[in-house]
Order: sequence, then structure tokens, then C-alpha cells
Amino acid sequence: MKDPFIPVILGTARPGRRSQVVAHHVFDTIRRRGLVSELVDVADYHMNGTGRESTTTSLRHFGEVIDAADGLVLVAPEYNHGYPGELKMLLDSQYEAYARKPVGFVSVSAGLLGGARMVEQLRLVAVALRMVPVSPAVHVSKVGDALNETGSFSSPSLQAVLDDMVDEVERFARALTPARIPVA
Repeated sequence: MKDPFIPVILGTARPGRRSQVVAHHVFDTIRRRGLVSELVDVADYHMNGTGRESTTTSLRHFGEVIDAADGLVLVAPEYNHGYPGELKMLLDSQYEAYARKPVGFVSVSAGLLGGARMVEQLRLVAVALRMVPVSPAVHVSKVGDALNETGSFSSPSLQAVLDDMVDEVERFARALTPARIPVA
């Protein structure tokens, strides 16, 4: 099998977002492992409402990325105990393309819980989209303290959880490839 393509989706467009630095670190971690990836930013898809085309970047590119993906990693902050609305709208735009693809979660929070409530809600959405959520999730709490000056995790244990989650996404991406091949 070719190296899996595992894009990272940055799930917030909020100005001043700290999750952007985390998403770049996740992307770099995936690439350093020799896997193929792309960083997809919801800020590039200003959707006006459900079922409407983006006003700046066509959803066609997002659809092509999701079609080609063997797995996904979602990086998003917790907003009011939930996930960002723009992430949900973007995910909903490609329902058919997610089937039998593993997904990992990285939550970002300024608080102590590290976005755990957001991940639990987003797991339900992933299952409804027929994705396969992997068990390890990365919860970045106190995001201002979680990253060092190079943009990497300050805590080796947090990096170990990220590595474990990427391992699982890769493992499931390889294992589920036959299930994604259309039957003639």
C-alpha cells in the first residue's frame, strides 16, 4: 500500500486562534513520520449557510482532499462545551466521502479540561458521517503553556499521546483500505 494520505483539518476560523499553532505541530508530526498530509483550514471556506457554496474557496478542493484521504485528524478548540459551527458545516458538505475512514481528534482549550467535551460531541458526529474514530485523543489544555517557542508540545507525555493517535489513524487507514475500494 502507498503511504496513507492523512490530512489535518483546522476546525476554527476565529481570529487569534491558538489552535492554528497546534494544527501546524500535528501536521509536522504526521509529515516527519513519512506520511502524506495536507493542512486544511476552515478559514479558507467561508460558508454562508447550510448547503451553500463557499464565498472564497470552492468546496471542490475540500471534496477532492476528503475523497483522496485515507484518514483524517481534526484539530479544533472547544467553544461553549462544543465544536465550532464552521467545522460542522464543512464536515457536512462531504457526507459520502468519509465512509470507513479513521479519524483522530486533537482538542485545544485555554482551560483545564483540554476540550474533552468537544471531542466527545465530535465523536458522535464522526460516527454519523460513517467515519471510524480512533480511541486516543489529544487534549491540549492551557494551550498558552502547552507549546514551546518552536511550536512543539512542551510536555513529552502530550507528544506521546499525539504519536499514539497518529499510529492508530495510520493503522486503521491501512486496514480499512480494502473496505473503501468500490466493488465492481
